[in-house]
This record gives sequence, C-alpha cells and structure tokens, in this order.
Amino acid sequence: MIGEPHDRIADTVRPDLESLFRAHYGRLVRALTAVSGSEEAAADAVQEAFVKAHQKWRTIGQYDDPVGWIRRVAINRLRDGHRSNTRKERALVRLAASTDETYEQPETELADGATETERLAAALSGLPKQQRLSLALFYLEGLSVAETAAALELSEGAVKYHLHQGRERLRGVLAVGGDR
Repeated sequence: MIGEPHDRIADTVRPDLESLFRAHYGRLVRALTAVSGSEEAAADAVQEAFVKAHQKWRTIGQYDDPVGWIRRVAINRLRDGHRSNTRKERALVRLAASTDETYEQPETELADGATETERLAAALSGLPKQQRLSLALFYLEGLSVAETAAALELSEGAVKYHLHQGRERLRGVLAVGGDR
C-alpha cells in the first residue's frame, strides 16, 4: 500500500504519447532536417519513430526519457535510409556503366529470337527466391556476404550456397544461347 499512492502520482505525471508528439514532433523534424538535409526524410524518420513508440508504449512510456528513445529510433532510421540510398547510388553507377557498355555493343538477337537481356531476365525469374534475392543483394546492391546474410536472416554459409547455386544455374541457362 505504501507504493500505491506513489504509483498513481507517477502515472498522472507521466506524459502520454499524444502530448509528447505535440510537444516534440516539430523540434525533432527541424533538428533532423538540419542533419539529413531533407525535411521529408526527417519527417518520415520521426513519424516512424513515433509509430514504433506507439506500438511499444506500455514499455516506452515507463522510460525516464521516452523522447530520447524516440529520438534515437529516428536517428537510426535516418542512418539506415542514408546507407540504403548510398547503396542504391552505387548500384545505379554500376548499372549505368554496364548500360554504357551495352550500348557500345548493340544487343544481338539470339537464334531463338530473344535478346541477351531478355534471356538474362528470364533466367533470373526462373531461379528460386533465395537465389534471386542473394544474387540481387550481392551483385546489384553491392552488399557483402555478411550483410546479405543479415538482410535475409540466413547464415553466411547459406548465402554462399545460394550465390553458388544461382551462378551455376545462370551459367547453365545462359551458356545454351551464349555460343555464337
């Protein structure tokens, strides 16, 4: 009983999520806009952080500094977005370089009437999902084996297996029409 009145007082003093949102959303967006250079990215990150706080509010609401938790989640979201955008930009540069090479050498129609690009797209679509994902993340996104494993929630050995199997299947499919 001694702790009961104290708990009631603490519950009435503890802010709810809506009041935190009203008090801190604008400030967090402004601060993260200065960091990221994009108000849209900052607003998305802060909104996602508040959504996560809402989902876990029974726990987060008990923290000494729930706004600090929300801030940390928003900052992590911005970092993840930056990493993702950096990987996308590198992939686009690699794809642009390979596209330039493709335009230098006109694509030839193969004996069955398909182009090399069409054959590659068909070969990729015929692979099992894990092999397709592993190949795309490793070669197009430029992730390491460890990063690919983390993204797919697989062991590194499983990713290496899927990469190997995918390359073997592509080699078999593409070699059929690759002899000119």
